[in-house]
Amino acid sequence: MKYVIDTSALIDGRVSKMLEDGEIVGTIIIPEPAIAELEAQANRGKMTGFKGLEEIGRIRDVANRRGFDVIFLGERPSADQIRLAKSGEIDNMIRKIAEDERA
Repeated sequence: MKYVIDTSALIDGRVSKMLEDGEIVGTIIIPEPAIAELEAQANRGKMTGFKGLEEIGRIRDVANRRGFDVIFLGERPSADQIRLAKSGEIDNMIRKIAEDERA
């Protein structure tokens, strides 16, 4: 099974725990738009950005230990798209990745 992890789930930090506990088994897809949004938040000094980026590291660590794939997909959003994140632009990009991947 494939799982597309959105920005909120990365910030929440529970995905790595669910992977560790075996609640999620399969390919983890981390969208480039989510990474870009987290980086933009971190660059503005927001803890949410740092938390989400740290969670990506934890997900990769668990994946390496448990032997499943983590892939990064999608186009990096433009500065305008990141600025419009609150209006759902990034979410729309992530949904498109999930749809394309049938996840």
